[in-house]
Amino acid sequence: MTAAPVSIRRAARFGEAFEAILLNCLAQVRANTPGVLAGDVESLHQMRIGVRRLRALLSATQSWDPIPEGTAGKLRWFGTELGRARNWDVFLESTLPSLGGSSHPVEAMARELAGKQHVHIQHLLQGPRCKALMDELTLWSVERLWRDPARIQPWDKDARKVAKALLRRARERVGRRARRLDAARADSLHRLRIAVKKERYLREFFGSGNRSQVLGDGQEMLGRMNDQRVARDLLRALEDHLPAHAAELSFLDGVLAGQHEDALPMVMRFARRKL
Repeated sequence: MTAAPVSIRRAARFGEAFEAILLNCLAQVRANTPGVLAGDVESLHQMRIGVRRLRALLSATQSWDPIPEGTAGKLRWFGTELGRARNWDVFLESTLPSLGGSSHPVEAMARELAGKQHVHIQHLLQGPRCKALMDELTLWSVERLWRDPARIQPWDKDARKVAKALLRRARERVGRRARRLDAARADSLHRLRIAVKKERYLREFFGSGNRSQVLGDGQEMLGRMNDQRVARDLLRALEDHLPAHAAELSFLDGVLAGQHEDALPMVMRFARRKL
């Protein structure tokens, strides 16, 4: 289930806007739980997006310490676990077909490993650590524990003014990452991709779409390159299970490396734009 649009009153204080976005993100995560438990690929994808949107909100407001570090750590952990499962789904759904397909044993093993990741996520969702995370998030949101009356925070300020400042900060971060981009380094590409993604989520939250197209194009391109990098790691994992298919897997790895190199000039053109 995709996220519902966030509704924020024009005259809202920032605390009201923060709460609306927070509840929207949590609702997306919870709404997709039955589908994930049933093994649905799209439900897992949408649950992961819900977690990523929530983390983008928390990242934008981290200087105000809205969430306990223990809960934030569990949320990071859960997002990482969902990402591992999603990586296999993307590999099967888009990356492998873009390479012209593969032999039956390679695809069958990829599906088996993807299935194991989904089972792992299902066990996590029903396990104590994930239940503790959901209980903490519920208490934190219902009791509004993100508000600390003993500290100077922006909750009672005009939401539009605070949002404008957050968006400006996010845009500046994208600009810095773009100017410092070293396209030959995976970590540099990763930092730019994350900055673009976070700004895009913030603009969706606050209804500021004047940069949505350029950010969307950048996120798609950088995301595709990240998928290629991850896919090369997955090919090495497949080789551990299918040593007899090492030549085929090496060929696919070479195709991915070529695709990555071909995309680098487009990334540099994107980074040179006035981001």
